[in-house]
Amino acid sequence: MRTYHFPLDLVRERSPERPVALVRPAAVSVAARWFQDNLKADVFYAVKANPSRWVIETLVQAGVTGFDVASLAEIELVRSVSPDARLAFMHPVKSRAAITRAYFDHGVRTFSLDCEDELQKILDCTGGATDLNLIVRMAVSAEGAAYTLSGKFGVSTDQAPGLLLAVRQAVVDGLMGVSFHVGSQCMRPTAFQAAMAQVGRSISRAGVIVDIVDVGGGFPSVYPGMVPPDMSEYADAIHRGFNEMPVS
Repeated sequence: MRTYHFPLDLVRERSPERPVALVRPAAVSVAARWFQDNLKADVFYAVKANPSRWVIETLVQAGVTGFDVASLAEIELVRSVSPDARLAFMHPVKSRAAITRAYFDHGVRTFSLDCEDELQKILDCTGGATDLNLIVRMAVSAEGAAYTLSGKFGVSTDQAPGLLLAVRQAVVDGLMGVSFHVGSQCMRPTAFQAAMAQVGRSISRAGVIVDIVDVGGGFPSVYPGMVPPDMSEYADAIHRGFNEMPVS
């Protein structure tokens, strides 16, 4: 990969006739290190955000060891860059073939789901494995987000307690968790804390204790006319929300 200090340098040297994509690996490294240094959590990169190989390579060099994957293609990409990376298959709807290959061929042990049919599918395709980490995707309010995902994925508040109890009973030697996504480009740090409180109430109603809380994504970028709050406000809100949840 060639390096240029300014886009104009590339234009002067190469006079490209077709569109050229310019990337900033240093910015990726800075962001990765910020999350690792400021969140009291294990940091996973959602590969679907940008599945370019150079992004994965840069993140691994920056110390990221966990990757949220949504397809076999993403699993294979990460494994080709970092064979020992921790992978979480977080798409709540997966084909049987994808589950089977992820578990038996690629060593994936963490799977997301948002209904009992998906739970049973995971158990069937892994041969009733006892080392699964099962994560329940919860639907939450997307207030403050530019784009909501709760209409697409996530068990509803009414149905969550029953699913949480079923997953708790299915977990043997692994861990049980919950996940949510407040929506893309979330401009309100308190939305994370509110979502965690909502999820916490469902956990309490189910009468279970969870081991993992996946706060998903939704962290905003800077766009013209849209400057988000400082990232430290998001970290503080997440830490406050986590401390109030029924987590082991």
